[in-house]
Amino acid sequence: MPDEIDPQLTALARRVSRMTRLRRAERADVELELASHFREAVAAGRTPAEAVASFGDPKAAARDLRAAAIAKRSPLDRALGKTMRFTGYAIAGVVVLYASFAAYLHFRSPVIKVDTLAAFRDRLAKPATPEDDAWPLYRSAFLALGLAAGAPEQVSDGAKAVGEDPYPGMPSWSAAVAWTEAPGRQEALATLRAAAARPVFGFPAAREFDAEDARLFGQDAARHMRELIATRDDPTRFPMTGVLLPQLAKARSAARILSTDALHAAERGDGDRFVDDIEAMVRMSVHVADGRIMIGDLVGMAIRSLATGRAMAALEWKPDLLDGAQLARLQRAFESVPPALRRLDLGAERLMWLDVEQRFFTDDGQGNGWFRLDRKALLPLVGTMESSSLVNGSVVGEGGMQAASLAAATLSGPAAAFIVADRRTTHAFFERMAARFEDAGSLPLRDHAKITAADRQFYGELAADPVGLLLPRMLMPAFGRAARSYAVDRSWRDAMVATCAALRFRADTGAWRARAEDL
Repeated sequence: MPDEIDPQLTALARRVSRMTRLRRAERADVELELASHFREAVAAGRTPAEAVASFGDPKAAARDLRAAAIAKRSPLDRALGKTMRFTGYAIAGVVVLYASFAAYLHFRSPVIKVDTLAAFRDRLAKPATPEDDAWPLYRSAFLALGLAAGAPEQVSDGAKAVGEDPYPGMPSWSAAVAWTEAPGRQEALATLRAAAARPVFGFPAAREFDAEDARLFGQDAARHMRELIATRDDPTRFPMTGVLLPQLAKARSAARILSTDALHAAERGDGDRFVDDIEAMVRMSVHVADGRIMIGDLVGMAIRSLATGRAMAALEWKPDLLDGAQLARLQRAFESVPPALRRLDLGAERLMWLDVEQRFFTDDGQGNGWFRLDRKALLPLVGTMESSSLVNGSVVGEGGMQAASLAAATLSGPAAAFIVADRRTTHAFFERMAARFEDAGSLPLRDHAKITAADRQFYGELAADPVGLLLPRMLMPAFGRAARSYAVDRSWRDAMVATCAALRFRADTGAWRARAEDL
């Protein structure tokens, strides 16, 4: 601005120029035009104050000057300007909508309608009388066998030898036998057999552990279950996946001890004790499947596989080990597995999935809702990482991780809600595939191809929509492998029953059967 222009006029020209919100070069031209206008006014005899007063409303002048400057632009330039302006409005609108939806998802609290722990407890068998409850005897036997958490017996050479599942003649066989014959062990095995003979397992699944349970499983396990029960309605917890099932590992260890004792009885020609041990293993395999949670079924099948393998090996080794009555007992033991355990039952896994649905999706009251990626969903994962880091000796800033997870979830929540399948679609996929795997789990082993087809369908649909079916892809376990395990388990048991029947026929007639009908 030329020096001879009054500062008051200079300030007004600059202010109007800025108010036009034009490009820098255009604002400079406007400022020069205004300076020229004010010089003419001063030359005509007006004072600076009069020139300012006669100028009018600066805002109106800025609008007119802006319109005139834009009119001078080329048609292409004006079209581009309009496009950019409308694009800016559109982006601003999207940002507002996105932020509003993010706030909606963030403040939309989960609706916990089903107490999944109570529902799981309803699936457990209930003892009619204290004499029907096997758990007190199992617990007593486990403690006597040195299976308590941190018990020194578990790291002894004998216990390690038993854990190798040895057969007679193997290097660890003598040490395993010596361990089972140590003082107090045979009494503990007798208690274990008595527990297996009772009709109801009675393990306090999805409940707090009492003092004796804590003695067996450790105080940390008891504390965990106490906290889990108290916080089962917490939207940041997943109670079904947090249920501890330490009885499964104890039962598996006890089955190994029984299998060693059974082979030792066969080695000594003691048929009754051999059958007692195998019977107890089979009954224990049924007990650990109480509630039909899949991991319990799989451990039960592993125990039955151990019992079948030992029985087959002993009868091949010593075909005359058992008389007709003992063979009948052994056959009835394998036939006693309930028909329900012959196929896959995903009822407990459905409860686990319901935990996920209740915490990862909003609820519209009609079985549908948006996927919610927010702090309440992320913090359990963050907590797991923090625990692992602390165990490894490093220090993690808990507040920083939680703040970061909250920010990330809030910003990415709407995008995740739009690209991840809604609650109804995800639930329908889980139910459809669960039913398909349950049907596949009832097929005989000769239909292995059909079981594999169910697996291929499952992974094929996940591959076709990996983002939409994010939760099933991350959280649904290998149901196809479990379905095959049921087919194998049935085949082994059928083979064992047929073997006992053939040996009974030979014991009764003195000859091997010639036809299947003879059995």
